Amino acid sequence: MKRVLLLMMMMAVIIIHTACENTPNEVADNFKLGLDVNFLEYTAQVEIQDLEDGSYPENIKLTPVTDYGTAILNSAGERNFKVSEGSITLILNPMDRPQSANEVKSFDFIASAPGYQSSKVKVSFTENNKTVQIPVSLINKTKESNGVSSVSEDADLSESELKESKTLNFGNQTTKQTNGSVEVKAGTKFLNKSGEVLSGNSINMEVIDVDANTTNLAKVFPGGFADQSVSKNGNTERTSFLPMSYTSINMYVGTEEVKDFTESIEVKMEIDQNLYNPKTATKIKAGDQLALYSYELENGMWVYEKEVTISSVGNQLYANFETNHLTDYSIVAELPVCSDIFEINNPTESNIQAKIELEITGDTETRIYKIIEQNLVPGVNQIPYNGIGDNISLKLYTSGDVITVDNISCGESPVIEMPTPDSELLTITINIPCENVDLNIASYPIKYRKLGDTQWINGIIKDLTLESYEMEAGNTYQFQIEFDGQIYTYDEFISSANYQFNVDSELCSEIDF
Repeated sequence: MKRVLLLMMMMAVIIIHTACENTPNEVADNFKLGLDVNFLEYTAQVEIQDLEDGSYPENIKLTPVTDYGTAILNSAGERNFKVSEGSITLILNPMDRPQSANEVKSFDFIASAPGYQSSKVKVSFTENNKTVQIPVSLINKTKESNGVSSVSEDADLSESELKESKTLNFGNQTTKQTNGSVEVKAGTKFLNKSGEVLSGNSINMEVIDVDANTTNLAKVFPGGFADQSVSKNGNTERTSFLPMSYTSINMYVGTEEVKDFTESIEVKMEIDQNLYNPKTATKIKAGDQLALYSYELENGMWVYEKEVTISSVGNQLYANFETNHLTDYSIVAELPVCSDIFEINNPTESNIQAKIELEITGDTETRIYKIIEQNLVPGVNQIPYNGIGDNISLKLYTSGDVITVDNISCGESPVIEMPTPDSELLTITINIPCENVDLNIASYPIKYRKLGDTQWINGIIKDLTLESYEMEAGNTYQFQIEFDGQIYTYDEFISSANYQFNVDSELCSEIDF
């Protein structure tokens, strides 16, 4: 296995002469990129996990929402987006690279797996962010998760109509703070996306609801909380969301998905009374006006529905509305977009894996609204952020350290100095005793963890070198790399801080230099 992995590592960073005989677009059109390192300048590692336990769902599909041609490809240079053990590496065709510091190259995919709620995945590259990690969390429809309710029930149909009124209750469980219900009237007929009445003996009704005041919502909320491009009153606008609820309603007659009804359905969502409403600068209360939005996965855009007034029932708060179509719904506090840039200075000469959490703080609570995971390159890293007004807090987790910056206001563009890690930099170098080997700017993602640990650390192989402050000599580590839809894993005892893999020269003939 070690031999195979090293082969894959070299394939990721070595120019093969046959790949240089064509221009990049000619090569891409033939889906034979070879191993030209120019195709590895911009790479994205997508990792798709179960929201609750981090396991990898089976039979994951990653489907582009439109035909991007040869602009984005898998690591073998093919338009084949096969996911293996939750992971896939994507590359940007160099002919489609950003042409300026402000240009963003974005591609949308849908991640799906049997038994899971599908999710939109956005892959974006900039000149300042060429090697990106994109963690994706999927909700298991049958597994109980903290703050998540998933309910599925059947109801009888008679001559394509609902035989009896049906109320589907959700959220009544110990791990859930809020509840609600969906009520469908007897006699309702169900339509597909073409407006045709669906016929069958029964209908399956499914509701997935996520508490607003939970980290899990930040992981699964479509598009993230901030900087949304929305459809409102026939126009496209930019806005920021602070969700007070998130409910996905789905129904199926046989294998066909219901989209519309002949009678409106009634939806009741409980709103956590401890939530902070930034529009009033107080806790949310009865009488507050909030916006109702619906979301279509295929279009990837939230659509404004109407204003909703929060009402009280006993000591609970609810948002009530009627709808005649099925999709995801959210009650949100809608605010102007606050866009700026964090400058994070990495004082070392090595990439450092980091996680950034952005929070909005109120009088009574703190809510995470964005999680960013990426490698910080040496020097100043410019991280675009979209906040929700003032009182933004940033937490930077890296190399065992936590840096917190509080009370950030829109327009500050804070500069953050990372401390030099206390641990020693460990360097793993791959030596290749082959002639005519030309290394370039290539980079390729790799995951590693100390043997026995459960959490992977994301790293980057660049010019056949992996550097890390998270590894310590004298321990055995497990390494994992994805290439062309296959996962390669091996264990290696790292004996020194400057460890070298001496690759067998026989591999040179195997790779056909």
